[in-house]
Amino acid sequence: MDSRKKDIQKAKNGYIELCRFLFCAMILIHHTAIDPEIGTILPGGFIAVEFFFFLSGAMAMRHLAGEKREIPQKMHYAMSYTLHKIKRIFPYAACGTLIAYVWRIVTVRDYTAQTWQELAVLPFELSFLPMAGLVPTRLDRYMNAPLWYVSAMFITLPLIVYLCLRAEDAFRHYIVWFVPFLIHGWMILHMGASWGWGEVTPVGFSGLLVAFSNMTMGFGVYLAAERLAGKKFGVMARVLLTVCEVGAVALCFVFAASSPETYSFEAVILFLAASLTITLSGASYTVKIHGRVWDWLGKLTLPIYCVHWWVGQIVQVYLGEYAYPLRILFTLIGALILSLPMLFIVENLPKIYQRAKMSKR
Repeated sequence: MDSRKKDIQKAKNGYIELCRFLFCAMILIHHTAIDPEIGTILPGGFIAVEFFFFLSGAMAMRHLAGEKREIPQKMHYAMSYTLHKIKRIFPYAACGTLIAYVWRIVTVRDYTAQTWQELAVLPFELSFLPMAGLVPTRLDRYMNAPLWYVSAMFITLPLIVYLCLRAEDAFRHYIVWFVPFLIHGWMILHMGASWGWGEVTPVGFSGLLVAFSNMTMGFGVYLAAERLAGKKFGVMARVLLTVCEVGAVALCFVFAASSPETYSFEAVILFLAASLTITLSGASYTVKIHGRVWDWLGKLTLPIYCVHWWVGQIVQVYLGEYAYPLRILFTLIGALILSLPMLFIVENLPKIYQRAKMSKR
């Protein structure tokens, strides 16, 4: 096996961390820069979620590809893997959601039946169950609505991992290549578009279909990257791959700034999937991007994502008279101020606890 092919199973690419931060910023702007008359300045900013679904699927496939032992209890393994991912996300999501509820409680002047109903949703948000459809309310009325992505991943990822383990041949050679297109096609035919996440379908919220199809495609992205990593490229070919890789990400930002159209959306996410394939393969020059700066940008992505929604709402309420750039800046600064202590606590509290436990012995 080529050394570059081995690298895609262990290396932390700084370019991926940069992309994670940029796409998180795209979501922040999509949610923050909203005007009652002209809407958001990034109407297609929701495409950033597809990147995270692709990446989650690709990382899951990378994990399974590195698994050498026989796995007898496949669904148990799939649930354990998913819960391990959720365990990493939960502290940030819980902090962001709880602070949102505290802010809501403090700012409410008159408690009505509707207010209590809103507050009663908290257990479902903390359990990542909004996408299960248990609460009869619009998803964008949750205190931390963007966590629908985590809820959809929590529900659908175990099934994808199970299919990969249980029907490996069919999964690797058919499901990852065709099922995502069939799901997107069904959504277009029956809903008019395939990017909705809060529409009701016969199988629940449409976000579940989006999550299943795009994470499955992410599995295919990794498999394609593995094949690409085994090939040798000259300087010109690597330059061309780098241009295509970065250009596809730039195209996503162009799409985000334009009014979304059905078929253009599908085309853009295909380019995005191809871009991530090149990145994970290590066949381009972005593989040389490493450093603490990029690692830190990647680390900040999750806590910023978990708090940006209601920070943006606070900015809209109290600083709404300021222009778009300033409101975006205020939201980003507010999210950063909250994210840094969250990172410190989540990363160091277990270490402090272990030291205290050891000192008592």
